[in-house]
Amino acid sequence: MSQNMMDHDSSQGIAESNTNEARGPRDLTYDQKKAAEAAFRGEPFNPAWSAAAATVYEGIVSAMSRMQIAALTEVEVAEECLTR
Repeated sequence: MSQNMMDHDSSQGIAESNTNEARGPRDLTYDQKKAAEAAFRGEPFNPAWSAAAATVYEGIVSAMSRMQIAALTEVEVAEECLTR
């Protein structure tokens, strides 16, 4: 296959993936939903769930941790301002 044809094929793949992304969010699978629920409830991850479910779980846990750290930092800053 010529370089020109390979470039064309790869650009078609990129265009198709961009089109899929432009369609908006997709529904979560059953195990992804279960993983999301577990993450929000603070429950452990079930190893029987898929790798995609693990990604959902870790993303939610990570985001919640960052939010807690930010909230604690705001409280510490507010308390420091009150004591000065």
